Amino acid sequence: MITNKQELHEYIEADECVQPQHHNLIVRLICGRMFSLKKHLRKCEYHHNVACSNNFQKLYHKLAYYWHLYRLRRINESYGSEIPINVFGKGLAIWHGQRIIVNPNVRVGDYCSLSSGVVLAETHDKNPVIGNNVELMVDSKVLGGITVADNVRIGANTVVLKSINEPNTTWVGYPARKVSDKGTIETPVPRVGSYKGGFLQLFK
Repeated sequence: MITNKQELHEYIEADECVQPQHHNLIVRLICGRMFSLKKHLRKCEYHHNVACSNNFQKLYHKLAYYWHLYRLRRINESYGSEIPINVFGKGLAIWHGQRIIVNPNVRVGDYCSLSSGVVLAETHDKNPVIGNNVELMVDSKVLGGITVADNVRIGANTVVLKSINEPNTTWVGYPARKVSDKGTIETPVPRVGSYKGGFLQLFK
């Protein structure tokens, strides 16, 4: 959780590290909304959580919070997504922002990777708790009061209804079943800079 400026810079830097801005203007224009979403998300968290010592600071942070919240909601709406504050740790990667639905009471660790159609939702008044370095692929869903261990990869269209307690594993299907003892340690989520030829390679 971001509670001061140092943590704000740390989170933004980690988010940009996994998805750095490209030097090519066309690519930046195509992908600009996603970078903006994450920056407004982090600034919302900072202004919402920071401790204030006087009324002037309270007013400033309240106004700044609502400004960034407005911008965040606009981008969320353009994607048809609901990505709330104070859910994700640092190093958040969002590869495709469409139709991502996350309950505000879900908790997710550092270096999570999301794709379109991911749902992290409550059932029976209980929400998932997800570890570090977890990859959630297209249209995957994690539902209810369950836990997901570190370094787990959840495949496309997978529905997780029971806790995944084995770290560094891969799960697919409905309901989810383990298909590999290799997770995001052996095959980490590719970062933009790791693609030969840069981010433009993703569009080829």
